[in-house]
Amino acid sequence: MPQLLEYGCQARVDLDVPTEQLLAMCAEPLGAPLDDLAATVEAALDGPLNFPPLARATVPGDQIVLAVEHSLPQSAGLVAAVARHLVEHGAAADHLTVLSTPEAAATGEDDPRDQLPESWRREVKVEVHAPENKSGLALLGLSEEGRPIYLNRTLLEADLVVPIGCLRDEAALGYHGQYGGLFPTFAEAKIRARFQKLAAPKTARRRAAAQRAQIDEMGWLMGTQFTVQALPGGGDRLLNVLAGEIPAVFRQGQTAYRAAWSCEVPRRASLVIASLSGGAAQQTWENLARALAAALRVSVEGGAIALCTELACEPGDAVRSLSGADEPTLALRRIAREAMPDAQIAAEVVRALDQGKVYLLSRLDEALVDELGLVPIGDLGDLGRLARRHESCVVLAHAQFALPTVPE
Repeated sequence: MPQLLEYGCQARVDLDVPTEQLLAMCAEPLGAPLDDLAATVEAALDGPLNFPPLARATVPGDQIVLAVEHSLPQSAGLVAAVARHLVEHGAAADHLTVLSTPEAAATGEDDPRDQLPESWRREVKVEVHAPENKSGLALLGLSEEGRPIYLNRTLLEADLVVPIGCLRDEAALGYHGQYGGLFPTFAEAKIRARFQKLAAPKTARRRAAAQRAQIDEMGWLMGTQFTVQALPGGGDRLLNVLAGEIPAVFRQGQTAYRAAWSCEVPRRASLVIASLSGGAAQQTWENLARALAAALRVSVEGGAIALCTELACEPGDAVRSLSGADEPTLALRRIAREAMPDAQIAAEVVRALDQGKVYLLSRLDEALVDELGLVPIGDLGDLGRLARRHESCVVLAHAQFALPTVPE
């Protein structure tokens, strides 16, 4: 029975999976995509959660920073809606700065001002955070251990900071919760490296709890109280936008995310076909790792995972160091020692390879894919043939967001 699977920007593939082998098709999230993003943002800013309307939080002359996370669907539209709201309520366009991450620059994301009105678009400043540039950093304070904490100077010197981010499951790779869009995202290089470092399996939960506590502490020190968070709808679509007091948005956002993206699968499958949907901002190694993590939740030991992507960006140092490794788990030890930025991504790739085969449809050179221990998919017809060789199959669309579960 053909099943239509969306991947990449606008690509689709018909999966000819026999009905008796298809356990579940986790396709679209629960809820309708927004048809008027600007109106939704305007309503959220006028009636935020546990907070006065945003217009009351600023006065003429304020320096305002919109701190934008990377891999944010419709980021330019969100920035335009928030900036327009502020300018219409008295903020000066030349007092607005859009602060983006180095990851956004590395993946070639578009200018976040693209959808601003032409009349004042160029008055809005854009800054890419440079975590190794000491002149662009300022002291926030001391941690509980007495360590100095340096953050982006523009962020700390602003009169108003509005983080704009994407809601994810609390356990998602690289997601640091309610204040994660500020810290460690816009911290100095060594702090970012500490949060990216690979943890030993026995200490992973304890370290994650300690990191979350430190993030909350830094959020309190910064004094930022307001946030705008988008609920993803698959690909580059959005289901909703929440704004208001940070803890309130986080609580309601987590509930909404689980309601939208949870999908129950009757049992684990020998083959999981998953996709990365969306444009270039979604086609990242970080999202590939999240898709692998979702697939592993419903894959049998020794099974196979097939990822449909339009991934074109080169892997980071940690993933690349897996190339040709006879024992990838041993390579992870060196990765952990050297604190490579993409260490957690490499660990997710190794975890998937330890469990079974991983097939990858991408725009990467097939030789590189093969060297990493993955099996390149050169023909879309291979997916159907692969499915027919397995006794059971689960399909996960938009797997970077999916929350599949198997009954205990």
